[in-house]
Amino acid sequence: MEHSVKICGEFWPNGRVKSFGLIKGGEWHGDVQGFRDNGKPDFRQTFKQGITNGPYEFFFPNGQLEEAGVFNRGEHCGVTECFTIEGQLRQISIHKPTSVQGLWPVRHQGGILIDRGSSFEILYDNKIQALTNKLWD
Repeated sequence: MEHSVKICGEFWPNGRVKSFGLIKGGEWHGDVQGFRDNGKPDFRQTFKQGITNGPYEFFFPNGQLEEAGVFNRGEHCGVTECFTIEGQLRQISIHKPTSVQGLWPVRHQGGILIDRGSSFEILYDNKIQALTNKLWD
């Protein structure tokens, strides 16, 4: 049975758009965008049958990009970038597919590499860099 696709929108009490996107079979399907009550972006995500599947972006309350990455069937995949509220790169995570075993060669400059098992994280926070330097000196 073919499900119809509907445009769905939510609104804040002040009348501004809270979120909008497509609903198919009662589930989010396709691009969905959310906004804060001041009109600034909150998130952009792609869904397939209610599951996050595709690129996404999350934003700080001031509208600055906080995180960008990709989901594959609800799981992080590929590269995720996180930023400070001032817009500086704070962290890069490289998510390992569960089907891949062994070591990954990862090149980074000026960051701290952390192996989390299911992902590598490269942190670019100066405070973390300073602490790590103290520990290794």
